Amino acid sequence: MNSYRYKITVEALTGAKGEPVEGRTLSFEAANHDDILGIVERMQTRLPFDNDTVASLGVGLKLFSEVALMQRSDPMFAEIRPALGEFVRGLKQRPDAVSDGPGRLL
Repeated sequence: MNSYRYKITVEALTGAKGEPVEGRTLSFEAANHDDILGIVERMQTRLPFDNDTVASLGVGLKLFSEVALMQRSDPMFAEIRPALGEFVRGLKQRPDAVSDGPGRLL
């Protein structure tokens, strides 16, 4: 299957009490059958959230759903698969905030 490749980096900025945290970074590569960056851009026109929240949702959802898809034979994903599919279908059907009509999202 053809895939986009991404480098994902998570850098800790502050701890739970707001104290600065330095030098804590997680970085990894991931493949995905979708253009995650394009999806996040489209989500920003549809969801009533700030850009950071939309990016978190879009990237997290696409990374998780790709793992669930690639590991679909693992029973660990059996319970969440129907709910995940329903959630993604509902997200795709949201009207575009700019045109107020349906369009391609995910």
